[in-house]
Amino acid sequence: MSDNRKYYYLKLKENFFTDEKRVIMKTMQDGLLYSNLLLKMYLMSLKSNCVLMLNGHLPPTRQTIATFIRHQIGTVEQALRAVLY
Repeated sequence: MSDNRKYYYLKLKENFFTDEKRVIMKTMQDGLLYSNLLLKMYLMSLKSNCVLMLNGHLPPTRQTIATFIRHQIGTVEQALRAVLY
């Protein structure tokens, strides 16, 4: 049988978890959730050439990110603030 599935790859630098930003993030309240959310968003972006899009053409909102990643919207909002600023 042939395997017709597509495989996507994500390269992380070896210091991804020990990078200054991630270390600071992990010390925050819910920081481990933020780190997990960041990795999930990276994985979601693989299908659309590393741009975070839903179904290949819809830019996500905080609510849709929360739905797809299965985190509470408040956690997503806090994580985006922590990651983006």
